[in-house]
Amino acid sequence: MLTRREFLRHTALGSAALLAAPRLRAAPADSALARLRARLVTAESLGTPYLRDSLRLDAPSPAALTVQTHLADPAHSGRRREGWTVRGGLPAAYTWVTLRDAPMLGTRTQWAQLSSRSTQTGVAPDRHGLVEMRLCRGTTSDDVPVRVRLEDGCFYILSLNSDTVLAGDRTTPLCPLVPGADYTLGVLLFAKAIYARLAGPGLPGGAVELVVPDRRRFIPGRPGFGLRPAASATGGELLVFDWQVTPVGPAPPCRLGLIGDSITAGNDQEPEGESYAHLVTRALGQDLVLNTGSGGSTAMLDLARLPYEIAPFRPRLLWIEGGSNDLAAGVGAEEVFKNIMRQAELVRWDGRAVLSTLVPRAPLTAPAKAQLVQLNRLIRESGRPFVDRHALVCDPADTSRLRPEFAQPDGVHLTLLGHALIARDATRLFRSLLP
Repeated sequence: MLTRREFLRHTALGSAALLAAPRLRAAPADSALARLRARLVTAESLGTPYLRDSLRLDAPSPAALTVQTHLADPAHSGRRREGWTVRGGLPAAYTWVTLRDAPMLGTRTQWAQLSSRSTQTGVAPDRHGLVEMRLCRGTTSDDVPVRVRLEDGCFYILSLNSDTVLAGDRTTPLCPLVPGADYTLGVLLFAKAIYARLAGPGLPGGAVELVVPDRRRFIPGRPGFGLRPAASATGGELLVFDWQVTPVGPAPPCRLGLIGDSITAGNDQEPEGESYAHLVTRALGQDLVLNTGSGGSTAMLDLARLPYEIAPFRPRLLWIEGGSNDLAAGVGAEEVFKNIMRQAELVRWDGRAVLSTLVPRAPLTAPAKAQLVQLNRLIRESGRPFVDRHALVCDPADTSRLRPEFAQPDGVHLTLLGHALIARDATRLFRSLLP
């Protein structure tokens, strides 16, 4: 993987560029995205599809969708013979589609792609409306929302909770759109970065790339897309005819994969490479990190997404770390432990599950603290190898709290010193478990 310095140099984007929207750049054949994708594999390529829908009426496996529309008559949008379409020329004709009845991916390592086409008539080449892709949600204006748009010839990444442009240009069209031509939008989430690539006729170099590095963690959300045709169109339609979302991971052999919550995900404010997930993975000789820790995730959600986000990549060691958010929500230790063990039982390849005690968490009610103690006892007595995170970072004077030097101000997440300590202990254990 590129070092932080090399990454910023190659993408020409730093913190200052996030405040002043980066310029659009044509994607060279040997682009940052192309180099990274060459070293990754998708779950779909390994035989585990998450979402692939042609969006046509005769789609072999149409996805279950939740539709929101601003149309007075929803009959003007929906699945049609060629794909999901909205008729042109309708005022405020915005429709929004999200995936339904599928586990929410942790969205830390994910590739998504959609293909669109406009057949609208009576509009200028650079006024064909909006096609949008979303892959996760945000709870504050600082969270990473993935809202990538092709709008009236402009290509940009926009914050979910505000109109802040994270990359691209929202005001200057990139090129006139060709009516009836196919445009493909691909988005890769990896290592807290967002890579977006738009390809189609008339684009400089045939494709344009945007990169937003070092953003905050991704928060699970239903993948979806939106469409808004040009209100001035006299006819035709705007449609999306292919839609794909799939987790990604390092090409085999994969030595370590992690699943869990925000503690697994690593600190928001620090570079990804300073989390214990990265420190341990690289100490084991694997440079690309399979870390599916996700803020707010629970052991139940981890159980649902493990077959998509971890299992296809068959890591020799699967480090299971969830449960803290379950206890905070009032779920009992026995139920949490069952879901952790069910995850371990899903390791049906040539690999091994490693558990992890929960670190102290403040504030917790007295009953929840007792459940945490019970859950950690169950993990220690499970008969499976485990990393005793709790023993490493708890305060000896009050084991229900983190030691001050290991605690972020919220009393839940770990400092870099805490990450480094856990990494050293876990590395010793994992080296003893690997051949």
